[in-house]
Amino acid sequence: MDRFDLDRDGTVGDEELAAAEPPARWRRFGIRGPAILFRWFLRNTKRMAVLVAGVVVLAAGASMLVLPGPGVIVLILGLAILATEFAWAERALDRTSDTAAKAMTSISGSRTGKVGLALGGLGMIAVGVVVLVLLPKYWMASIGLFIAGVVGLATVHPRAQQWLADRQRATAERKEAAADRGVAEESGDSEAR
Repeated sequence: MDRFDLDRDGTVGDEELAAAEPPARWRRFGIRGPAILFRWFLRNTKRMAVLVAGVVVLAAGASMLVLPGPGVIVLILGLAILATEFAWAERALDRTSDTAAKAMTSISGSRTGKVGLALGGLGMIAVGVVVLVLLPKYWMASIGLFIAGVVGLATVHPRAQQWLADRQRATAERKEAAADRGVAEESGDSEAR
């Protein structure tokens, strides 16, 4: 502290702190001082919080793929959290939800698929209730089974079916528009030459 003139209350003034030369080890990494480092943390706090929350939800979803629970839905939720701050997560969310919608449409497109979804959903709900009653120690697993069963049943509902069909139609239109833009850009490039 001998480099600074301390104020009456024993603190360093803002001007002195801004004018102070950072240690050589900081300059090596491009850090010009503690005030700049603090501002960087303040600017990126939300982004870091979204990153941590999204990765935690993604990890939970990945574990639910092998454990009882709605793994795919939780994965999509984790990607949705990350997509609020990261473009790569938004692209991954689009691909994942499109793939899930296609799979759901192909399964629930036939009567056999709908019956299978309904029976699977009811079975998961029943197993979840049995686990909760007989093995209360494993209440988290029973809740996961119950939620997965409810989601399975919900996909048979006509509104869910309509949403899946709308989602597929919107994806096809978006891909078609992107292909048209690509053709238009290529023809524009050839005319410029």
